[in-house]
Amino acid sequence: MGICIDVLIVDWGHLMAAPSDDQRYEMLHDAGLSVDDDEDAWQDRSPSTGPQWFWPSPPAIGWFGNFDFGDVGFSYKDHFVASEQWEEFRAFVAPEVRSAVDRFIDPLFWGGLEYMADRDDVEGAAAHVSVVLPLAPPDHLLWCPPEAVSSLKILWDLVDAELAALREPFERYASFGFGRVKDFDAFAGLLRGWGDVIGQAQQRGWGVVGLRC
Repeated sequence: MGICIDVLIVDWGHLMAAPSDDQRYEMLHDAGLSVDDDEDAWQDRSPSTGPQWFWPSPPAIGWFGNFDFGDVGFSYKDHFVASEQWEEFRAFVAPEVRSAVDRFIDPLFWGGLEYMADRDDVEGAAAHVSVVLPLAPPDHLLWCPPEAVSSLKILWDLVDAELAALREPFERYASFGFGRVKDFDAFAGLLRGWGDVIGQAQQRGWGVVGLRC
């Protein structure tokens, strides 16, 4: 799992106006690298190791934002570990909360819902929300168009309202054998990071892309 994930929210119309997949990838790749290559092109750059956003400064066209998860989440391994932990304690979470978390994290980074025996047992408000993502292009870890973002925002609001209820089953049943997700606060912080990404994209009508880096 020695890869990292570069998460961007993007103006989908601007991105899809590029005439080919290769050109779209080049646009996204250049945007993701710009935070490292040209610090003067970014506002409010800081050495913080916590979650933070980077936005292009004028005269650059503001068609994207880059989300840095910080110490926990920059590596895709952290998302893998959080997925493993969720599988360990999800059975001890209230069904309506479990359904919301399942359907929020599954398309973003988990991908394990199809293997759960109770995958069709959807309860609560999450039962009315469907998220279907198109197949991601090569070297993309996530390809989430605006219509899917809107559904994910509904799910995040459900998860966010009940996030504290996950602490007790997490601390009782989840393991901390390796990685940086060593306690509930780190696990919850990872979910909040994704919630921030989805919220920022949804309010702009944008999509979300995760690049392998």
